[in-house]
Amino acid sequence: MIERSVEVDEKMRCIQKAEEEVRELVYDYRRCNGCGICVFACPVNAIELGPVHEIAKGMEMPPVIIDHLKCAYCGICYSFCPYNAFEFYIDGKMVEKTTLPLSPVKYTYKYENCKECTLCYKVCPTRAISREKLVVRSSIPEKNEGLKGSLKIDKNKCNLCGICAEFCEVFRMVEKEILPTDLMPYSDILIDENKCDYCKLCEEICPEKAITVEGRRISYRLPEKIAKITIDQNVCSNCGYCEEICPYDAAKTIKPIEGKLSLFEARMTRCDPVGCGACLKICRFNRVWYVSEDRKRVYFNEKFCIYCGACENACPYDLILVERKNYFTKETIYDAPWRNAWEDAVDRILKKERVKQPERISIVEAVQAAVEEVAQIGEKAPIKGVENLEKIETLLRRVRYRKALETGDLDVFMRGVRSALGKDKGSGE
Repeated sequence: MIERSVEVDEKMRCIQKAEEEVRELVYDYRRCNGCGICVFACPVNAIELGPVHEIAKGMEMPPVIIDHLKCAYCGICYSFCPYNAFEFYIDGKMVEKTTLPLSPVKYTYKYENCKECTLCYKVCPTRAISREKLVVRSSIPEKNEGLKGSLKIDKNKCNLCGICAEFCEVFRMVEKEILPTDLMPYSDILIDENKCDYCKLCEEICPEKAITVEGRRISYRLPEKIAKITIDQNVCSNCGYCEEICPYDAAKTIKPIEGKLSLFEARMTRCDPVGCGACLKICRFNRVWYVSEDRKRVYFNEKFCIYCGACENACPYDLILVERKNYFTKETIYDAPWRNAWEDAVDRILKKERVKQPERISIVEAVQAAVEEVAQIGEKAPIKGVENLEKIETLLRRVRYRKALETGDLDVFMRGVRSALGKDKGSGE
């Protein structure tokens, strides 16, 4: 016996209990941008796309709606969601995507040559990158008392990495708006020498050797690292901002989808970036879109796109086209009987098609057609009509004709009816 239920709090929890196994699909609408990939991937059409344009403009509702009674609890939506809006549990334990038949190939790497600077974590749209300060100047008791010195920054060498500013309050970064056309989060660096004791530690932590201090080096021994950068892969949108901004080539993003993003230029006079701006707002995880000053309308930096399709869904004038060419997946199960369902899901995601349900004729209509035929035969001989009904009842016990009836193959079913009534010389097998 299968029991299904749904619980809604901050998340939607769809629960299925079958014998001794419990499966749970958890949907967090706050991490969903209405890309619709799960809608195409679902093998049973249990997921419907909501009004993405209105949601982008501020309507408070989930971008997708899940029918927990139709849900197959297979985990396909969970596996292919690019923003990890789903969680999937079996018997209370979260299923790892890498253990499913197919899972997207995506990852953001941090290489060993990383200087643990501030640039990548400052520009990350999803806050997947965090920077932990292991030591700061204010936590070091030793200071130069009454020492007069000087502090200079060579602006030709400085790359505005921000390491010095997060280490010592003498330095302050001047922040500016981050745009897809200009990721640099800072416009300048300022110095407050009134707070400086000329300890010379900043000279050592600067990776570009852009700081010069006339003073006295205190005896404190700096650790090998003064900060630590970490990346949460579950929150990462694989936009590539970190790879683009890193001055040390220490970041690399592997994107799951290869595709093309384009605009219908002939109709772009309809674009209203001030009154609408739905594409700008819906693309909050990758920040691909911006208002172009020379074009006076929206445009995009395709370098950061993962071809999720949320912008296409949000545009009220159908000005955006998102094409998917390849979806890179990792295979873990090769011979499972349900494996084809996963391959088909990838194909539908690429084509942006929903699963096609076989056309089913109503069982009532099919039986009614058979009964009408029996009735015509039995009009002259009522007793024979009753006998013919019994023959049809016998026919329905046979797998072939019951399957034909269930799948809507009326021709096969009616051939069986005619054979059972002796109207067809065939055996009806």
